[in-house]
Amino acid sequence: MSGADPGIDKGWRQLESGNHASARGVAERELRNDPENPDALLLLAACHRGQGEFEEALAALARACVAAPDWSEPAQWSAEILGQDLDRPADALAHAALALDRADEEDEFLDALVLKVGLEIQLGKTKAAQATLAELPPAEEIALPADLSLDLAYMFLEAELGEEAENRFRMLAERDGDNAEAWYGLGICAEERADEAAKREAWLRVHELDGKAPLQGPHMSEAEMAEVAEQALKELPEAARKLIENVPILIVDLPARDEVEHGLDPRLLGLFAGAAYSDGSSVGGAPQLTQILLFRKSLERMAIDADDLREQIRITLLHETGHFFGMSEDDLASVGLD
Repeated sequence: MSGADPGIDKGWRQLESGNHASARGVAERELRNDPENPDALLLLAACHRGQGEFEEALAALARACVAAPDWSEPAQWSAEILGQDLDRPADALAHAALALDRADEEDEFLDALVLKVGLEIQLGKTKAAQATLAELPPAEEIALPADLSLDLAYMFLEAELGEEAENRFRMLAERDGDNAEAWYGLGICAEERADEAAKREAWLRVHELDGKAPLQGPHMSEAEMAEVAEQALKELPEAARKLIENVPILIVDLPARDEVEHGLDPRLLGLFAGAAYSDGSSVGGAPQLTQILLFRKSLERMAIDADDLREQIRITLLHETGHFFGMSEDDLASVGLD
């Protein structure tokens, strides 16, 4: 809340520097003087959350919600903890709705709305997400940061409001012609309405922009990616490894431009090219013109950190290996490799 005293400010500085014990001491000292001090309760909740004590954090936030009934932030934090840390989206949604109801400033309103819509989409509540998004003013009437505008455009798309999503993606692309994310969104919208020409035009622009972009962190060398791929192949049964051992695994930055010109998603993580093993010769052995491609820039863009990058490589390789053995997308989804 505004007007927090210098002691609370000091506690936040200590927390930001990683000194959880001192920050918690500040919060507890303030609460001895005033057990229902909402600023101190919020600081205490942040200390608990920073140390993985999520239920204790929620308890402190519940007290703050009661102590400051017009304050949005404790409800917002509760929703974030329940949704992100505890994976309880249904419980999180109730707190997000409360945060949105209490929000009285634009930033609070937008933060709460984005969180609430995301939870509604996660829970399959498409109509509810549409109703929540209807609370936004038209895109032309409010100036938002590009990253928030992009998040909202994707939310409109996921809420099955393709026309509004496309309008927002287009506004972003017109504002910044080098915004690859906006162009990618336009390509998805065109694909949704079966406009192949518009999809290819947008995705070729994405391919051009991604080709110019530097490799992103987390980053692995080609040799490191190849090693992760080799380790993933060891998860296959021995008979399967023998069948695929002659299939080359290539690591390249992006799909080829001519593939994108023919409608291929420029941000695929990987691609199986060639005839599936089940389509090969009855004598056995891998078909001759078969290969698996891993797209480095797409994988790095997808990953949160180095460990996640390794996992993305692993899943992508096993997914494309599944295609080699004739598995469909539905088959792969059924075994967790979608």
